[in-house]
Parts: sequence; structure tokens; C-alpha cells
Amino acid sequence: MAKSTVLVTGGAGNIGSFIVDHVLQQNPERLIVVDNLFNSDLENLPRDNELIVFLNLDIGNQEEVDYIFRIYRPEYVFHCASMLIRDGEKLPRKAISTNILGTYNIVDCCNQYAVKKICYSSSASVYGEPKYLPVDEQHPFQYDNFVYGWTKISAEMIFLSHCNTEWLGFRYYNVYSERLGLGTFYTQVFPTFYDGIKSGKGITIFGDGTQTMDLIHAEDIARANMLGIESDIRNEFLNVGTGIETTVLDLANLMMTIMDTQTKVNFYPEDSQKVKSRKSDTTKINKLLGFTPSIDVHSGVTRIIQALDKSVA
Repeated sequence: MAKSTVLVTGGAGNIGSFIVDHVLQQNPERLIVVDNLFNSDLENLPRDNELIVFLNLDIGNQEEVDYIFRIYRPEYVFHCASMLIRDGEKLPRKAISTNILGTYNIVDCCNQYAVKKICYSSSASVYGEPKYLPVDEQHPFQYDNFVYGWTKISAEMIFLSHCNTEWLGFRYYNVYSERLGLGTFYTQVFPTFYDGIKSGKGITIFGDGTQTMDLIHAEDIARANMLGIESDIRNEFLNVGTGIETTVLDLANLMMTIMDTQTKVNFYPEDSQKVKSRKSDTTKINKLLGFTPSIDVHSGVTRIIQALDKSVA
């Protein structure tokens, strides 16, 4: 991507901002960051970098998307912009506009303006509640649990049926980092647990705490995207996870250990919207891209706690 023009949608978000960091290391000609700042933060972006052009635009608006491609002519695209799980439940029309129509607008312009390759941020939510573990890419879709899942399924269908540009789709598992927003069920766990431990008021867990997450740091997600955009692999959907289950109770205990503070844990009836088990089969991405995660849960959670410590200092 050296000396190329690169577009990152959702580039100020939890995932997109790490991709921005990696793209800048490749010495691009120009980096176009598009984000409407609905669930992201300009603080996640490098300051005063002359290579970055930031555009506060909405990908659900076809005219605005066409403007981006017509004026800047990106050669590579990372499409990360998305309404997240909790956002989608509260604002389903906006989720449809962003996740489905927005994806169509991006794909359509990639076709029209001869983009070389696009990497799309999908989600393991397309699988819903797993029928088996670990979940491979052949697992059937489940679309009756929440809005976010079926908007991601619909977006994947756009790539399969309409995208003439080379593409790769990544199905992310439970992505976390020190730049996380609050639009998902899972990322809300970190600041909520942190506050309960720090204040001594205790931690609230919905269910018995045995629900599992496949936690993968956004830095690793960015590395997967970079491997994908630079590879010859195309027109495939790939799981991006660790293949390791972490229970909610394990996460609570880990955070208490790192913070060197113990507090009570309160259990309440579980949230029916949450998937109870997550564990990815990462055989395909390892075989095709040589990708393996580099950040373990202890290191990643430590980074989050350090960032939260700074924010309340």
C-alpha cells in the first residue's frame, strides 16, 4: 500500500483506529478516514498527521459516499463502519441504514471506481447461538436473535452477490481494547466491572457467569486486516478470534487480580440477547493468511485497566 490512497470507514473507532495506525506504517500517499463519530472518538486518531484526511460523513448517504470515491479515488478500502449490537437494538432503522445500505454504497463505489481490494468487518454474530464449538466458517447463520446479526448477514450477501472488486470478509469475535466504545454488550463489561471494583460497590453478572467470550484485542484484528489486504487471498470469509473461551466470571476475577482489589459479585437473571458461548475455529485464517493472535487476555485487559486508570486520574 506504499504510495497508495487508502480509505478506512469507521476509522476513529475501536477497530478502525488500529487499522489506521498500521496503514500509516506502510507509508501511504494519503489516508482517508471516514467516521460520523456516533460511537467513536477523534482521540483514537494520530494528531497532526498530514497524511490523514478526516471526513465526518455518513456511509448510509449514497451521495456522500460517492463524493468520497469521486474526489479521493481510494485504491484500497477497509470497511469497518457499523452500528454495534446495543446501538442496533435501540435504533434499528439506523442500523439498517448503516450496516446494510451503507455497505451497499461502499461496495457499489468500489465497483465503479476500480478499487483494488476491500476488507470488510463482519462479525461472529452471523452465527448466533452456536450449534457446536468451536465454530467454523461453515456454521449455519442464525438471524432471529438480534438486529445486529441479521444486518451483518445481509451485508455479507452484498459482497457475495454484488462485489466485483477483490474482497475479504472478517468475522470478528469479542473485540476489545483500550479504545473500546459502549455500543456492544461485551465491551460494556470492562468499564462496568472496573467501576464496581474501583468503587467497592461490587460487580453485577447476568446469569451464573459461565457464559463464554472469545476475546481478541483490536490490535490483532488490525494485523489480520493488514495480512488480508496484502495477500492474494480473495472472496473469502474468515473467523478472527483466539479459539480460547473466557467466562464472564473468569474475566471478573482477572480484573480484580490485575487491580489487586477484591469485591463482591452479584448475580442477576441472564440477558436473553447475549450469546452464551463463543469459541472460534481459526484454522482457515491461520492456513490462508498465517494469522495467529499475539495479545493474550491478561495483557490486553491490563492495557484496558491502565487506560481507565488514566481517564479517572
